[in-house]
Amino acid sequence: MTPPFFTTYPRACAVILASSKGSRLFPITTTERPKHLLPVAGVPSILRLLRRQGPLSAFPQVVITIAADDTQTISTLVGERDDFQEAAGGNKVDKPPLERAEPLATLQSDNHASSWKFVSNQVQGQVIHVIKLSEDCVGPIDALRQVEATKIVDARTRIVVLPGDLVFLKESTANGSTNVLDPLIRPSSNASCISMLVDVLEQDEHGNALKESAKAKKGGLSRDEEDIEYIALSFPSKSWVENSYTTNERLPQIILKKSKSEIEADEDMTGSTAKLQIPKARLRQGEVVIRTEWSDVHVYSFAPWVRQLIVSRTKNLSSIQEDLLPLLIARQHRGKRATFGKAGLEVLAEWTKENIDEENRGDFSSLSYPSHSPTNTQNDALPTGQDDEPYVVQALILPSKSALRANSIAAYLFACKEAVSTSDTSLPKGSRWNGKFQTLTLPGTTLGTKITMKSTTVGANCQLGDKCRLNNVVIMDNAIIGEGCSLQNTIIGHDAKIGNNCSLSDCQVGPGMEIPSSTKEKGEMFMVGDVMEEEIML
Repeated sequence: MTPPFFTTYPRACAVILASSKGSRLFPITTTERPKHLLPVAGVPSILRLLRRQGPLSAFPQVVITIAADDTQTISTLVGERDDFQEAAGGNKVDKPPLERAEPLATLQSDNHASSWKFVSNQVQGQVIHVIKLSEDCVGPIDALRQVEATKIVDARTRIVVLPGDLVFLKESTANGSTNVLDPLIRPSSNASCISMLVDVLEQDEHGNALKESAKAKKGGLSRDEEDIEYIALSFPSKSWVENSYTTNERLPQIILKKSKSEIEADEDMTGSTAKLQIPKARLRQGEVVIRTEWSDVHVYSFAPWVRQLIVSRTKNLSSIQEDLLPLLIARQHRGKRATFGKAGLEVLAEWTKENIDEENRGDFSSLSYPSHSPTNTQNDALPTGQDDEPYVVQALILPSKSALRANSIAAYLFACKEAVSTSDTSLPKGSRWNGKFQTLTLPGTTLGTKITMKSTTVGANCQLGDKCRLNNVVIMDNAIIGEGCSLQNTIIGHDAKIGNNCSLSDCQVGPGMEIPSSTKEKGEMFMVGDVMEEEIML
C-alpha cells in the first residue's frame, strides 16, 4: 500500500513546562500564583504564549504540564478570570471550572497524572492538553516522561519544549514573514535537538561590550552568574552555505556548552587562567565561534527518537541542561547507537519498527541489529567510535530583545517594560497606554492628580494617590498606593496596600502586604507575616 503524501500526525507539538513556582521571584510568586501566571503587560505569561497570532499558533497540538497542587492554571485557561476575557479579545462564554473539566486520561499507577483536553478559542483547530504531574515529579525530564506515559503525543511527532515563563517580544523573523519557531518545527532531517539562543550582547557608545554589571545601568538586563555559559558554535563554510537552499540547514552546530562557573572554577587555588577544551572530533566544519553573550532560554526542539531516549534512559538523566544536552552534544558524531548504549539498542529498534513509516525505515535499518550481533560489535570497535547514523545538535539564534525568561525579579521587570513599549495586540482591551513614557494602566484603576509614571504597569482596579512618582514599577491588581509615594524598580503584589509618603527602591511587596506610611526602604522584600516597626510601637 502506497503511503499518503501528507502526514496523518502533527509535525510538531509544543510542550509548555509550567510546574515550577518560581523561587527567584519570591515573594511575588505563591502557590496560588506561580510564575507562569504573573501578568506581563497585563496578561499572564501562559496566555501570551497561547494567544492568537503568537508563535505557538503554528502548533496544532499544545501540552501544558502543571504542578500537582496547581489550582489556578486551568481556571485561567478556561477564562474564569475577567481579565483573560479582555486580554483574549473573545466573547464571554460559559466554560467549565476545574472540577468539572472532563479528564482525558488517568494513569493507573503510583506516578499518575490527570489530564484535560481543551479546544483553543484563539487558534482555529488547535488542541490544548493540560497534564497535572505527580507530586514526586522531579525536574523537566521526569515531566516529559509523564507526558510520554499519557500517549497523548504521537510517537512520530517532534516536540518543542518551552518554559511557562517565556516571553516573546518579537514574534517573527526580520522580514516579518516567518514565525520565529519555524526552524524548530521544520528542522533538517539529521537534527536531534535545536536549542534557541538569544544574543544578549550590549555595547556602549564606543562599541565596546558592556559587562553584566553595567547593563542594568544602561537600561538593559544583567544576567546572574548562574545563567552565563560558554557556548561554542560551528558555522558552515561559505561554500557550504551557498549550496544550501533551506534556512534550517544553515543553523550552526553546538559543539560546546558549559556554564561559566564550571569553566572558570579554580579548584586547585592556583589562580591559573580558565581553559576551554573542545575535542578535535567535533571540529568538522567552517568557523568556530565561542561566546558568553548567547543566552539559553530553555526552548528545545527534540526529534522523535530523542523522546524515546528520555523514556528508556532512566538513570543519570534528570535535567535537560545538565544531562540530556551534554549527552547529545558529546555523542552527535558517534551516532544514535553510542547515545542509547548497548542496553537501549533493542528498545530503539522496537520503537523504530512500530512508529517509522515503511518508506522512511531505511534511515533506521542499522538499528534492527541486536546488541550482540557481529555488525554492532564491529561498529563499536571502530577507532573513531562512529556508526552510520550521526546526528547534529543545532542552535537557533535570535537577535537581542526577541525573547527572554521572566524568571527573576530583574528579568520580570525588564519583560514588563519591553512588552509595554511594543504595544502589541495582546494588551487588554480598555487599557490606557502611553507610548512616550511606556506606561500601561488596566481598566478599573483610579489615578490621583499630578502623578508621574515611566516604564510602569498598573493592574486592574488599583488606586493611586496624588503626587506619586513611579519609575520601572509593576503594580498588580487591586493594590492601593497612598499619596506622595516614590517607587522605583519595585514590584507591588496584588491586594497590597502602601501607606502615604512611602519611598521604596528595588523592593518587592508580596500579595496582601500592608506597608505603613512614611516607610523608606531599598532592596527589601516584604511578605505577609513580616512585623513592621510601626506595628510593635507602644
